Amino acid sequence: MLSLQVLYQPGAVIHLLVMCFILETAYGQDNRNNLFSVNMKISPIKNANEFTVEITITSNVDECMAVKVSTEDKPNIKYLSAHAAYTACVCATNNFFWDIQVSANSVLRGKAEVVPAKGICPDGEKIYPVTTYMRTTAREISVTP
Repeated sequence: MLSLQVLYQPGAVIHLLVMCFILETAYGQDNRNNLFSVNMKISPIKNANEFTVEITITSNVDECMAVKVSTEDKPNIKYLSAHAAYTACVCATNNFFWDIQVSANSVLRGKAEVVPAKGICPDGEKIYPVTTYMRTTAREISVTP
């Protein structure tokens, strides 16, 4: 009980508040560890062993951010259109698509990373002040013989 009486002194409370600010616990409500979510969906196309890959990026903050989205290059995955990396200004939810042909069972990995917003997000948009953040996702693709 005596140890708790120390907290009733004004100087101790100020020291505790200063320590909290130094440790950045004031950002307890901030979403720094979860700026956006990444979801990958792989759907078959009419032709055998051809799929559409859809990566959905959903922002978890109120500001916009520039996000670069890409998929891993693998020898048994052929990109029917192009093996493109997309960069877009994500303010809510954005979808990105690739058409692929798979020659053997594989795991496809997708990556989304925040990049500098200059030239990507329109002027006047409220931009989240983080320039380094990355999330990945992976899905298994099974081909039919």
